[in-house]
Amino acid sequence: MGKFGLLALGSLFVVSSAYAQVHRTLPKGVRLLAYRNVNTTKIDATYNQAQAVTPLSYNINANAATLESAGTAAKLYFEQLQAISPEAYDQLTFGEFNVSAVAQVQVHGFGGGYGITEKLTVYGILPYYTANVNMKYKQIRGSNSQEIADQVQLAGQGDIDSTLGNITSSIPSATGNVVQSVLVNTYGYQEIGDWQGSGYGDFELGAMYRLIDRGTWGFAVSSGLVAPTGRQDDPDILQDIAFGDGQWDAFVEGAYGYVLNDSLMFGTTLRYTYQAPTEKTLRIPTSRDSTISDTKGDFVVKYGDRLDAVLSSTYTINDWFSLTPAYEVNYQMPSEYSSAYGPADGYLEYNSDRIGHVGRMSASISSIQPFLKKKFALPAQINFNVQQTLAGKNVPKMGRFEVELRMLF
Repeated sequence: MGKFGLLALGSLFVVSSAYAQVHRTLPKGVRLLAYRNVNTTKIDATYNQAQAVTPLSYNINANAATLESAGTAAKLYFEQLQAISPEAYDQLTFGEFNVSAVAQVQVHGFGGGYGITEKLTVYGILPYYTANVNMKYKQIRGSNSQEIADQVQLAGQGDIDSTLGNITSSIPSATGNVVQSVLVNTYGYQEIGDWQGSGYGDFELGAMYRLIDRGTWGFAVSSGLVAPTGRQDDPDILQDIAFGDGQWDAFVEGAYGYVLNDSLMFGTTLRYTYQAPTEKTLRIPTSRDSTISDTKGDFVVKYGDRLDAVLSSTYTINDWFSLTPAYEVNYQMPSEYSSAYGPADGYLEYNSDRIGHVGRMSASISSIQPFLKKKFALPAQINFNVQQTLAGKNVPKMGRFEVELRMLF
């Protein structure tokens, strides 16, 4: 996972939903307009590589190794300290901080479809994001500068050693300003703080063809492209959220629907998405445990292909109301990186696969059946969706609340 584990959010929001009759296409000449409003719960944790819940946070130690690049005077001081006492240099800290993030996202999804024939429907989906990330600092370890100062003076043999000891003991414990200095001056990131952003996500254009319709069951296939129109991750901002992943995608999907009786229907979909390689400027990691780095470089990135499966059932209460529970599995294969930076490719590839298990409940109010029975003037549908990430690996832990309006004309 990169940064604070928020990079996966951009691929989690679409306008389409899996309902029981997933194989149905629009009638010839009929248009569909859809709008969906998505709001997440506060996101402050992810499922890590062991599928355990972990907070969105980093620990930053204001020690000699991280502070010596803050300026010329600091560099000279730490060089002298290391020369006098390597042990003191290694042990010195002016404080250790935990920097944590809490994110919340709202998405406005816009979609449209058109029935070219009775079996063929084309559609497009474009999301618009508004995201907020709030940062918090918490000190988890104080300064040991006085202890190190005593150690330097005991080990020293002259005035320079005594002076270094006095300077060390007089430097105060780390504060938020020191943390900022480390990230900005040492690593070259923009200042850590609350972040807000808005913009369009990636645009999906596809077509759906109904292969089989036997009345009680049917099968349809879809295919299309996803264009990289969304905001990409900025390598200089630790706390931002990407609204797209920056490359073209191509997908194919199968949808099977089965009608058991007038009240109960089932549906399942399976989508495979190929993610094309693209060039990106990224931070060059020095270990596989963290992508925080003070240098950037160009990489050819091939994000792992995706498999998305949904199983749903719809219980129809009457012509107007229905309930649809659903279970969804999202899997992204490991990613591939290619660059001139040797081990960095492997560090980025390590632990880059993702899997999410999601439970969803939808309640629908629909006038489509009353319209077909000439009991209502306008065919439309309002869906209320609640869903929660139940388990996963390298994905955010979050809930979503959605309201969707679909109109046919």
